[in-house]
Amino acid sequence: MSVRDAMQELAELGPRGTLFRVGWELRGRTGLTMTVKGAAPPETGEEWTHRLQLEDPIALARALRPRIPAYDLERLRTRADLAGTGRIRCFGRWFADFGNPIEWHRSPLTGGMWDAQAPWFRALADERPGDVKVCWEVARFPHAYELARAATFFPDRAERYAALLARHIEHFIESNPVGFGIHWASGQEVGFRLLAWVFALDVLLLRTKAGAHAERAVAAALVEGARHIEQHLDYARIAVYNNHLLSEALALFAVGVLQQDDPDAARWRDLGRRILDQEAERQFYPDGGYIQQSHNYHRVALQDYLWAYAFARSLGDRPSDVWLRALDRSLDFLVAHQNAADGRLPNYGSNDGALPSPLATCDFSDMRPTLQAVSVLVRGERLYEPGPWDEPTAWFLGVRALDAPLRKPARRTVSFAATGAHVLRGGDPGSFATFRCGTLRDRFSQIDMLHLDVWWRGLNVLVDAGSFQYNAAPEWHEHFMRTASHNTIEIDGLDQMKHHRQFKVIYWTKAALQHSSDSPRAAFAEGEHYGYRRHPGAAVHRRSVIFVKDDLWIVVDRIEGTGVHALRLQWLGGVFPWTAAANGMDLSTPSGPFTVRVLDEDGNAAAATVAAGVAVPPRGWLSRYYGEKVAVPSLVVERRTELPATFVSVLSGAPYSASLAKNRWTIELENDRVVFDMAGGRIDLDSVSIR
Repeated sequence: MSVRDAMQELAELGPRGTLFRVGWELRGRTGLTMTVKGAAPPETGEEWTHRLQLEDPIALARALRPRIPAYDLERLRTRADLAGTGRIRCFGRWFADFGNPIEWHRSPLTGGMWDAQAPWFRALADERPGDVKVCWEVARFPHAYELARAATFFPDRAERYAALLARHIEHFIESNPVGFGIHWASGQEVGFRLLAWVFALDVLLLRTKAGAHAERAVAAALVEGARHIEQHLDYARIAVYNNHLLSEALALFAVGVLQQDDPDAARWRDLGRRILDQEAERQFYPDGGYIQQSHNYHRVALQDYLWAYAFARSLGDRPSDVWLRALDRSLDFLVAHQNAADGRLPNYGSNDGALPSPLATCDFSDMRPTLQAVSVLVRGERLYEPGPWDEPTAWFLGVRALDAPLRKPARRTVSFAATGAHVLRGGDPGSFATFRCGTLRDRFSQIDMLHLDVWWRGLNVLVDAGSFQYNAAPEWHEHFMRTASHNTIEIDGLDQMKHHRQFKVIYWTKAALQHSSDSPRAAFAEGEHYGYRRHPGAAVHRRSVIFVKDDLWIVVDRIEGTGVHALRLQWLGGVFPWTAAANGMDLSTPSGPFTVRVLDEDGNAAAATVAAGVAVPPRGWLSRYYGEKVAVPSLVVERRTELPATFVSVLSGAPYSASLAKNRWTIELENDRVVFDMAGGRIDLDSVSIR
């Protein structure tokens, strides 16, 4: 690490963060962070279990069964059956065999074992077993939700599923003494596990013979978990301050509500709620964006507040106004980015596969289940027609909430200035683009400024690569996080920011939106970033986008600066058959061909290469689900030239011809003729004509 980088990190941490980080490291090395055990949890009566008021499963099954395809319910039952053999669905996507009985500290991918006796603050030091998130996934008990929900729709299996889950809970507690092993290394993981147990207890276990014993085990685990989280909360509060802090605060609030006989309950409840109130203002930007610049983490935060609402209601209380305001502005932000046909959003920002409470049969990437519940809670309106995405609404708000009036969202071109996210919308709700341009406000981000995501006729034709994997494979984590994997310009093989630590960047990128407008025929956005100014040549990248509704995007990249530099432009395609062209690529999609071509400022074809699934160095990969990557076409134009330099990309779902006369560009489509003047790599907006 250079002295300059070290000083930059300290400057961005600030005095409080720096002092805390140093103290935390010292306590970890001396063993002073070990959990201090309190008094044994008090004996509790079964009445505490009635404080959580989720919907009655019988009523829910009756209301939801017509809305969920029979095939999806059969798959839910199959997943529940597989859990009995130790095969657990991970990250909402793929199955792993954890053994029967489950081996909580063994990686099903590598066979490596973590030390179950290691103090929690040292448990992650050994990276040889592989990616700890895979073992954390089973310890989040996603199968608790699936067993309880499967029993809801197939009540004849309830006793069998309950007995199985009770054994898993008891075995986990025996195998993971408080404060030891990887499953105590993160307070968020503790909190997610407790939520899963509480849900299954209320929906399944207490309605079966296994209930009484499970109730006592879960009651004790709640108190022990809250005690551990509270003792080490400062790490999430000062060093992390993201969804981890929300989830840990939620756990404290939940235990404080449910275990009211414990002498620490009132303190946990009040502390948890106070943090939830504070973070609703701090973590959700004024325009509705989320601090982590990630749609997936944004959903995690929304689920946390849905749970918080449920616990507040069980107190006879209402949700805090700051929660409702944060949820309300989040709706506007996320729905603006959503593909109407399948509920997906761009694969934007870090995506660790988190869906802590899987409460619907929909695909992991479908945001409708969470957004529907949030909309009904804060606005009293449904966003979507009846469907399988209604299940979380029914669990959290009751089956009567399914009768809320329907108000379908009006999706339009919009800029979210605080976050730096801009959406260019067409007349077809499935044709739009999202444009990343705004100064980074917090350290949570991929290195992706001016990335453009393109959706055409409901298909994500030009994509964000995602995350794939955080741990055990640093070359892959680097690839998916860095500039070169995104649809933007890389200069001299450098990133716009520096990836400094595993989840940390320094030299936060500054950017500015220069223009944004919309008309019935076209939408326009232009912005620039200054991430390369700190390097020789002081380069500035400016990108202009014209979206001619609904089939054509014209993208002009201008790199200003001095000196000779190596420039690299990438366009990453979706999962479609493809063929390479001299200066682009052709995608064969279910809606027809989609073409990408790159020209220079004189209208000449730019030499390009197209590759997919290259391992060394990584290129041409897409990861929509954590731990899974698929080969997709990566179009790259590389050019070593003196600055300034310009690239013109034409992205089209319709046949066209392009020509240039002096500074006037003309693009002819079957029913449209687009004309604009460009000089010095800048489009003259007054010259744009579409007829």
